[in-house]
Amino acid sequence: MSPSHPKLPRLPIPDLRKTMDRYLRSIQPVLLADEHAGGPSFSTSYARQQALVSAFLTSPGPHAQARLLALDKASPNNWLDDNFWMKKTYLEWRAPLLINSNWWLTFVNDHDVPEEVVTDDGEGFTPWQVRRAACLVHGTVDFKYRMESQELYPNTTRTGMWLRHATSLIFNVSRIPQHGCDKLTVPSPPSSPWTSTITVVARDFYYALRVVDPTTGAPLHVDEIEKGLRAVVKDVLRRRQKGQMAVEVGVLSSDDRDEWTENYDNLVSFSPQNARSFEAIHQSLFVLSLDHWSAPSTPASRHVEKLPLTFQVDAPTPTPASVPQSSSSLPTVPTDLRSHQSAIRSSPSALNRFFDKPLSLIVERTTRAGAMGEHSVVDALVPSIVCEWGVAGASGTRVREGLAGVPFERDADEEERGGLGDLEAGTGACWKRLDFATSLSVQAAIENAKQRAEALILNSDHEVSYFEDWGGEEVKRVSSNQPDPFVQLALQLAYYRLHLRPAPVYETALTRSFQHGRTETIRSFTMESYAFLRACVGWKGRSAERSEPPPHLHPLLQSAFKAQSSLTRSAMIGQGIDRHLLGLRCVLSGEWASLDNAASSDTNAHRTPQSDSATNSCANVPLFEDAIFKRSQEWRLSTSGLSEGWWFRGTGFGSPYEDGYGINYLIGPHSVKFCVESKHSCPTTSTRAFIDHVSDALRDMRDICLWAKKREEEGSSVCPTPEVTAPEGEGIGCGVADSGKSKNGQVGECILAKARL
Repeated sequence: MSPSHPKLPRLPIPDLRKTMDRYLRSIQPVLLADEHAGGPSFSTSYARQQALVSAFLTSPGPHAQARLLALDKASPNNWLDDNFWMKKTYLEWRAPLLINSNWWLTFVNDHDVPEEVVTDDGEGFTPWQVRRAACLVHGTVDFKYRMESQELYPNTTRTGMWLRHATSLIFNVSRIPQHGCDKLTVPSPPSSPWTSTITVVARDFYYALRVVDPTTGAPLHVDEIEKGLRAVVKDVLRRRQKGQMAVEVGVLSSDDRDEWTENYDNLVSFSPQNARSFEAIHQSLFVLSLDHWSAPSTPASRHVEKLPLTFQVDAPTPTPASVPQSSSSLPTVPTDLRSHQSAIRSSPSALNRFFDKPLSLIVERTTRAGAMGEHSVVDALVPSIVCEWGVAGASGTRVREGLAGVPFERDADEEERGGLGDLEAGTGACWKRLDFATSLSVQAAIENAKQRAEALILNSDHEVSYFEDWGGEEVKRVSSNQPDPFVQLALQLAYYRLHLRPAPVYETALTRSFQHGRTETIRSFTMESYAFLRACVGWKGRSAERSEPPPHLHPLLQSAFKAQSSLTRSAMIGQGIDRHLLGLRCVLSGEWASLDNAASSDTNAHRTPQSDSATNSCANVPLFEDAIFKRSQEWRLSTSGLSEGWWFRGTGFGSPYEDGYGINYLIGPHSVKFCVESKHSCPTTSTRAFIDHVSDALRDMRDICLWAKKREEEGSSVCPTPEVTAPEGEGIGCGVADSGKSKNGQVGECILAKARL
């Protein structure tokens, strides 16, 4: 490996038998819960699962593993991302991106904006809105430019190598609807006039606005970007005064993917102008939506300007590296937070949005702002790092400067610049209308898409909660564990108390230490966590008859933490099971039969004979068709955490199941922010009730730890940490390596981000 061209190691393919070993252990609590609910006995069910795994290890497992190993050798970066991940996890999915797949972030308000602007309940565009939009745009492209020049996160670090590749994927790209499986646009050539532009959407009129120097890639001055945005807004106002109505094509991108495909194809074939406008949107850096709806908010407190960057960089920034030291210095839950989250996640009727771009900045008339994006190319951590740079003003911009207080009417010298010629040859923040030709059938499709979008939005039971009793620092003090396992177990306890049953849990771990690494699943529902959940049934610290927790709860709690930490570490080092299982299933299809020649040359001496029926399709593999195999991947608790997120009011993503919860959380030193989504249409779920149970669970778990400390200080006997095993001595064939331990028995806390499975 050349020092000048460092590379991350390749994502490993886990040992087949170890993956099956871990799989069997992961389904033990599912089978035990079935027995407790009146189903078949654990021993009977587990014996059946062992037989299925044993049969798979005989055939066709080794053959699939050989194909995977051959595929890895033929893949430029890694076997997963180069071949399966985006296609199987995202692009083949036909459900609307709105709520179901796209992530969203809400930003803190800027402390420079006057209170009368932030709290205004009127409608229409404002100069302060445009100024903040210009600052956010400048910060975003400034981050991109500094990453490319290696001023930030240089290639000498693993973080730099991973992040440089990851951030490059969110710019100048778009998802394109196609029947059966969508595709992503290829990078546009440098000669394209659109690569230096953003797509601006205002009252559903679309524009291309240049924001970077097309030769150097450096961002234009923030004041120049602001002038360009003001010119675009004034053009929208003129068009509205003339009675022009926008073609609301963005609504169509919120629809079912096959519906969107039909409408997209109709629009492109209807007019060359439509094809050119879509090309400009697809090749642009990202989207900026300027919303005109009423959006009264609460002013930012002065402490905001003293917040540090969550993701620290070596280069000096204007942001002081100081952290609030007490919960009293943190903001309480903003009164408008729910409406803010809802507006960023999904505007009224999905208007003024384009859902296919990986990054859309959204700025409301009161300067309230956030971001939303298509999920396939990157996981939410990546755009959160990019956005934080802009929100924090790390590029040196200030909202209080420029033309923030100047009415639009005062721009008397602003000419109606624009046109493709200007973008090709002109300088500065040139802009161009991106118009669409329409028809009666297109308009009918837009109205139908609006109705479906409104139904999705109304069905979303979405809440944000700030748990401000304490945060990550207190968790570490009382439990001697990292905060993430603590929060994960609280989520499980809340679900168990609310629904009187456990559920498989999805938590995302980043595999960013590998070349083009994405994510792995942490199967957080374990035998250890289930033992703790059941033991808590008879005790609830916050109940009216609050009592001292039984001594045995603390060792069960610690055992669950240990199991979670071990799984997290295994997932981060590429030794999880779900990505491996996905690959094994995929390579058994006929399209990968060509790998057999390569595989046979390496493994011929060790191969087990395979029947044709066993290798032609995963549909013929009993293990993959088994009900328990499928149920173990039905994540009623779909969870993900982001580190701290000082500059974000909230985050979110939708539940992947009608009767489940989508949960994003941000753990700070002195608080935890929870963003939870479920569906109103499900009679058994309730986001508000779940959040209340989460708060109770956190407090109860802290009490368990505090009582254990008290007993220890008083010299009372302490129950030893139990060894949680399967009932009746049932084993799993091979032991699971506890690869998660460090010298002190703990694991380092990872930064986690949501990915759709």
